[in-house]
Amino acid sequence: MDEFNKKFTERYSEFSFVRFIEAVVDVDNAGVLLKAVCPREKEGDYNAAKEKIRYAAASFFPPSAKVSVGISFVTAGSMDILHTVMDFLQSESAYISSVADSEHVEINAGESVTVNLKLPSYVREYAEKEDVCRRLKEYIELRLFKDASVSIKTVAEDVEGIRKTITSVASEPRYSYERPGEGRTVSPTGRVPMCGELIEGSAKYICDCTQPEYAIVYGMLSDKREYEYTPKKPVSGEQKRKFATFFLDDGTARIRCTWFPSANNKDAMKYLDNGSYFLVAGRTDYDTHRGDGSLKMTVRRFTGCERAEFTVNKVLRLADEDYRFVRPKEYVSLAQSSLYVDRRPPLAKDPLVIFSLMTVSDNKYRPGEVIEIGAVKIDKGEIKETFSSLICPHTEITEAERAAAGLVASDLKGKPSAEQVFPDFYKFFCGYQLTSFPSELNANLLRAQLEKLHIQPPVFIDITKYAEAKRFKSARLKNTRRALPNALAIAKFLTSSV
Repeated sequence: MDEFNKKFTERYSEFSFVRFIEAVVDVDNAGVLLKAVCPREKEGDYNAAKEKIRYAAASFFPPSAKVSVGISFVTAGSMDILHTVMDFLQSESAYISSVADSEHVEINAGESVTVNLKLPSYVREYAEKEDVCRRLKEYIELRLFKDASVSIKTVAEDVEGIRKTITSVASEPRYSYERPGEGRTVSPTGRVPMCGELIEGSAKYICDCTQPEYAIVYGMLSDKREYEYTPKKPVSGEQKRKFATFFLDDGTARIRCTWFPSANNKDAMKYLDNGSYFLVAGRTDYDTHRGDGSLKMTVRRFTGCERAEFTVNKVLRLADEDYRFVRPKEYVSLAQSSLYVDRRPPLAKDPLVIFSLMTVSDNKYRPGEVIEIGAVKIDKGEIKETFSSLICPHTEITEAERAAAGLVASDLKGKPSAEQVFPDFYKFFCGYQLTSFPSELNANLLRAQLEKLHIQPPVFIDITKYAEAKRFKSARLKNTRRALPNALAIAKFLTSSV
């Protein structure tokens, strides 16, 4: 945009306080969105002349092009400079940004801006070869209206930090669910061995069982059911043997358990009574029967106990301050431009998040795991942001199911799991009401995902309050099950001016 800015300033010197940084071309609508910046102290001047500025910018394009201007008012404080530097590194030099975070940037803000990048020697050589100092200087001066000087300092490699990065488990999401001095375990009294050796030690909260592992849990037994099966090694005279399924609930969550007794402890079935309290030890794994990514427990032994009095921490699992896996994207569309003066009021002006989920199967009775989420944030009749991510399922899906979803095998490989994506989605929708079409099915699927992570469910709004269901049915895309396109279709319908 350097040449465009030069020509614009030469022809319209009275608007030199505006600089254009990007042009987004909409071929279908023959339109151009010019992204520009303006000093915060010139906000009043810009507002007084914004139509003149738009017409001035449009004079450089063919008469048939619909030109609009998106403006950002900037300051030149230390944080603004830091954000500008990090934006440059992430967009222009992924190699440098991979080793240089905000702690590797020194800034002095004043009449002129001084930036020092602290880089290892091997990265410094690359930066000098790529002329990063000059490019970053021009980037800052264009966006912040400040003279800048950029230099590089050499720092020693953080060998210990590199070792931690290599050995860390990247797939473990961090949660903020503990308070100082509060435990996450239960230790009931009055223990009596009923199957296997006595279970000693404390049990963890069921809501904390989010990954396959060997665990001890405590809770009240409910919904016990007995079934018969043919054992692999029957004893003399034995043809069938019973096994049991039941739920264990400790007040934080509940988990489905299965117990297959051996010939030596099959008589322990009589101890499993609904309403009794037990400590249960076994292996948790993904429940392939339900197919929604939830966990079940295969019981190895259980011990009767008294009801334990304990306080459940009323603390939500919150996503990290920074998005670790999925980042929202700002939505820009010429259809929302102020050029269209004949717009009618949108159907929804409320602050809403319209979401859509794609599951392994489109069978509403057995949908399987969620493999994609898409969401659109709207406010005051305009689309603001989008959120989208494929989700790697915990169980294998067939080629037919993958093809029906419009995916290939490599699409899901390496994608984050549901335990990683949904805390990020919580941060995206927090403070907004949610809606979708069809409302009930999607709300139930999302509520189940959030409950498994002990995340507070949002407020759901019935979308038919804005229009009849048949109108949303016609607005929804017919040729795809992908989540974001369907969420965008509904969002555009709610904010449409036609």
